[in-house]
Amino acid sequence: ARHPSIPLPVDLFGAERRNSAGVDLADRVTLAQTVSSLRVFASSREQKEEDFTRSREGAKLAVSTAAAAFPAWAGRSIEDRCAIVERLADLLEDNRDELMAICVSEAFKTIPDALGEVREAVDFCRYYARAARDGLQPVELPGPTGERNVLRYAGRGVWATIAPWNFPLAIFLGQTVAALVTGNTVVAKPAPQTPRIAARAVELAHQAGVPSDALILLPGGPEVGAALTADPRIAGVAFTGSTATARKIARSLLEDDTRPIVPLIAETGGINAMIVDSTALPEQVVADVVTSAFRSAGQRCSALRLLLLQEEIAETTITMLKGAMDTLRLGDPGDPATDVGPVI
Repeated sequence: ARHPSIPLPVDLFGAERRNSAGVDLADRVTLAQTVSSLRVFASSREQKEEDFTRSREGAKLAVSTAAAAFPAWAGRSIEDRCAIVERLADLLEDNRDELMAICVSEAFKTIPDALGEVREAVDFCRYYARAARDGLQPVELPGPTGERNVLRYAGRGVWATIAPWNFPLAIFLGQTVAALVTGNTVVAKPAPQTPRIAARAVELAHQAGVPSDALILLPGGPEVGAALTADPRIAGVAFTGSTATARKIARSLLEDDTRPIVPLIAETGGINAMIVDSTALPEQVVADVVTSAFRSAGQRCSALRLLLLQEEIAETTITMLKGAMDTLRLGDPGDPATDVGPVI
């Protein structure tokens, strides 16, 4: 019997929002069913590379379309936009196996990593919907008698969202729904390595109620991204990727002296370190090191890069760590026995 004071996983965040649904991959039957479903989806959906090519002219057209759609989308109520984003979260869960299959085949994610990717995308949608409801409502301000002062929040215009390949669904959607729910239209550019998962996410967003001209997919390489951010009609940029690319974007946004100051929200790379002293339990240290360093084939911005050990425990910990690393299995990411898939 469960303890009445301990919430079920779906209720982990209380009244704030519903938690994303998980799958018990430790259960043999559930795992077998999941693997079978992923293989069906992997074999049934193919798209040609030319379906995801765009030019600089395509970027201009996309911005023009999104700019024309901005007044209508910005004019919708906060509640309306939040409800659409929450419907998208539900659709992501309804199509979880298909999305996981694309993550496995396109981004080479292992099955647990693909599941985590979909769940994070769902959580982003519900989190930003809740944040918009709480933070974007009109605020009555004090003022002199006979005068009414109200603080209102409004969208800025067309945002460019540029996503990385290591989280091609979660970060792609997280950036995009944050811009959408706040009343902006979006031209979303996925990484050139992972356009298929982005295309499916955009399809589901349109199905949830986002107008097709308010959210436009713009696949392509660096030249397409450069054309997008250089367009003077872009009112904001959300970017996740390398520090070097973020600096290029920042410089490009300042080149045109006649252009208004454009917000750039950038999440870039770094080096994560773990410091371990003699009070730590070695078994727990090793388990956490392996998880942080080798999940997603070490391709997360949060992946452990530098392990610093107190000298007195270094030799024992390194011996244990080598043993744990020897048990890691490299191979096909769609194989449930695989711990580390190929780097993208």
